[in-house]
Amino acid sequence: MNEDQRIPGVNTMAIAALVFAVLLPPFGIIMGHIARAQIKRTGEGGRWLALTALIVGYTLLACLCGIPIVVLGV
Repeated sequence: MNEDQRIPGVNTMAIAALVFAVLLPPFGIIMGHIARAQIKRTGEGGRWLALTALIVGYTLLACLCGIPIVVLGV
């Protein structure tokens, strides 16, 4: 296969974003946005991974911020 005809792989930042979205949501969110921009620019795969990282990251962050508010009644 000619080098010009390579199939683009999955964006590494999208994979890392999904992992970080579960472990450290703020970092996962930032990495997810970066991954989406890279994917748009390069045409790599992983668009759904980056989107999933954003959804998971924002959801977990909302839960982590919401739990103390509900428990403390603030």
